[in-house]
Amino acid sequence: MTSKGKGRRRVPYEVRKQRAGYVFILPWILGFLFFFAEPMIESIIFSFSDVTAGQSGLVTKFVGLANYEMVLVKTDEFLRYLWTAVVNMLSEIAIIPLFSLFIALILNQKFRGRTVYRAIYFLPVIMTSGVVFTMMSGVMSSSLSGTQNAYFQSTGLMNILIQGNVPMSLVNFITSVVDRIFSLTLKCGVQILLFLSGLQKIPASSYEACKIEGATAWDSFWKITFPLILPMMMLNIVYTIIDSFTAYGTQEAGNVVMAYIYRIGFGKSMKFGLSAAMAWLYFIVIILFLTVAYLVVGRKASRIES
Repeated sequence: MTSKGKGRRRVPYEVRKQRAGYVFILPWILGFLFFFAEPMIESIIFSFSDVTAGQSGLVTKFVGLANYEMVLVKTDEFLRYLWTAVVNMLSEIAIIPLFSLFIALILNQKFRGRTVYRAIYFLPVIMTSGVVFTMMSGVMSSSLSGTQNAYFQSTGLMNILIQGNVPMSLVNFITSVVDRIFSLTLKCGVQILLFLSGLQKIPASSYEACKIEGATAWDSFWKITFPLILPMMMLNIVYTIIDSFTAYGTQEAGNVVMAYIYRIGFGKSMKFGLSAAMAWLYFIVIILFLTVAYLVVGRKASRIES
């Protein structure tokens, strides 16, 4: 028994962690292979084809880059919708992670009823999704559009900024963010939860040592909290980018690009090839922004984790 036990090789902890990770993502891998891989390959084929509905099903005719040329050169409607989606995403990146971190820092403190407040901030994630979220956003926008509430929304703020000689491009950006405060707040639940889990993993001994050295709370935040929470910041940025780019939308609210792609593919015209080309161009844009996020934040977060 002793010799047999000695001959058994002990698996390193890091290897066991990696194996556990693969087990956790195995359901997603199987779901992708069985449900998403085939439609994805078909969409690539459709993007280079003229797709028509025949008696035996969809008929594809190879047209090369004609669909992409139509999207990028011959029409500008998709590019206008794409620019709107990018601006909305940038505003969410500038607000949601920072606001979520601020709320998480408050909820991480010890005070009476903090569990209830944590549930309140996460409740919108459960109650509002898809169509419900768009309907609630529309109701709130219409209820705040009266003249008596003009200063609560962006009208009064716009007048103040213009009188202060603020550039009009910056005025439009700020007022658009103010108009979307309700929807931005509703999107912070998951990020707050992730930041809370990251904050609770920071050793209390680090703060105690910092306090003994005479550091203030401000010093502790920048020297301990912010560097150690940076990997979670990267995760929240990635989540916010994907959530913004893939949210439910209509022509008036939400993600207008997703709504436009759906309308082209499944509307009256049913141009599947053109819709597929738009979807893949949109996918490339998402990958580009995720790459930029990794280069700006992700590499430093990886060094901290290692």
